[in-house]
Amino acid sequence: MTRLLLLVHRYLGIGIGILMVMWCLSGFVMMYVSYPALPPQTRLAHLEPIAWGNCCRVSVQALADSERVSSFRIEMLTDHPLLEVHTDRGSEKLIDLMSGALLGPVAPREAALVAQSYREAPTSPLPNVHAARDTTVATPQLLGLIELDEWTLEGVSAGERPLYRFKMEDPRGTELYVSSTTGRVVQLTTRVERFWNWFGSVPHWLYFTGLRRHAELWSEIVIYTSLAGCFLTIIGIYLGVRQLLSQPCGRWSPYRGFRLWHHLAGLVVGLFTLSWVLSGLLSMNPWGLLEGAGAEVERAQLRGLEPSGLQVKSAVQALAAAHPTGVVAVQSAPLHGRLYLVTSYAYDKRRRLDANGTDDPLDDSQLSLIARTLSARTIPPTEHASAQTLVPLQLQWLSEGDNYYFSHDSSPVRLPVYRLAPVHASGTRYYVDTVSGELLAEMDGGNRGYRWWYQGLHRLDFSAWLRGRPQWDLLVWILLSGVTVVCVTGAYLGYQRLRR
Repeated sequence: MTRLLLLVHRYLGIGIGILMVMWCLSGFVMMYVSYPALPPQTRLAHLEPIAWGNCCRVSVQALADSERVSSFRIEMLTDHPLLEVHTDRGSEKLIDLMSGALLGPVAPREAALVAQSYREAPTSPLPNVHAARDTTVATPQLLGLIELDEWTLEGVSAGERPLYRFKMEDPRGTELYVSSTTGRVVQLTTRVERFWNWFGSVPHWLYFTGLRRHAELWSEIVIYTSLAGCFLTIIGIYLGVRQLLSQPCGRWSPYRGFRLWHHLAGLVVGLFTLSWVLSGLLSMNPWGLLEGAGAEVERAQLRGLEPSGLQVKSAVQALAAAHPTGVVAVQSAPLHGRLYLVTSYAYDKRRRLDANGTDDPLDDSQLSLIARTLSARTIPPTEHASAQTLVPLQLQWLSEGDNYYFSHDSSPVRLPVYRLAPVHASGTRYYVDTVSGELLAEMDGGNRGYRWWYQGLHRLDFSAWLRGRPQWDLLVWILLSGVTVVCVTGAYLGYQRLRR
């Protein structure tokens, strides 16, 4: 049996070992360079304040009075305000608020004007780690209209495509992607990001455009190669411990040279190697093992009845009459059947207004209603239980994040928030926006499992202190260097075996 396991470990390691070396080396790069993403606040900082003059008309042909609207948003597109409407039927409409008519595809000239707004980074009063990459100094050059490429595989919805790709003639080699349907900037990359991601996120996630466009095939390849890596590591740990225990007193290993390095490194960091490969596998949530229930039902309950087209038109006209200055974006935020609007300013300032354009911040009575709505948990009826029961939730103000809701590298979360947590820590937690009352995140059993089994094990992200720097860098460098030694020596031994 041992001989068979040794042969399986040896020959499986020839193929999977090289892949694991690539995962290790790209992991070092990903510690410092993330996959490109355009932070929402950076995009808001480049928007022009909404011009309320000669605004806001919406024709019946563009939006019927009886039509139900799931969400809408107002922003400037070059020199005129634009209303983006999502209906309950899943359709999307873009309405020019100056003419009131539906807007067709964004022309290259308009897209170029949008890109032009990124020529100079605005002076932000708030710290922004992305500010340095926003500065551009020359007229953008249109490189073409694309469906997707290596840097738009993630975070760009199908409704935004195709995309105008612009080259900003600046020292940083900035490239911008502008949606041809909404005129919105959806991605921004720099030369440094693109270069290092070819050695980081792209090989680490197997994020090659030709493969990633086939989502199911890509997912299966990542899952089954990770499974093979787990199997290879488990066999290696078993064989390594067995060889250690079979040695006479005073000896650690029967091997010499690269075999000795492979054996000893595997003994030291073998379990971490297994946890790293296993957590990478679980990041794909194979077969729904750590799948959460999702929060769409709760969000729909909090929103209540969706506003009609007539209500949307009235609210937009009332907002134009109120003429709030400095607003760069308006987002609908219905709550319990009432229509509210959240206005955003360039630097992370937001206000909630009612449908008449008057300040109407979230109050205690609405928070209590949100808590009662989220406390209602539907349970399958049995002989001894009613169809519905209430789980009491404690309302807390959260300003720095907790173990489940926190910012990480290029994945910032909105803070502060209200946390609604059950008395018992094992229950579902909810995180609610302090301005709009929107449900931002839900942490049920599946989501909590994903947080610990993937984020905890794969990123060594078990606490706020541990993910702080430089202690996190030091720990990851030590452990990942050990895993790299295991994988490199294993791959080299496999290469030697092939040569023979």
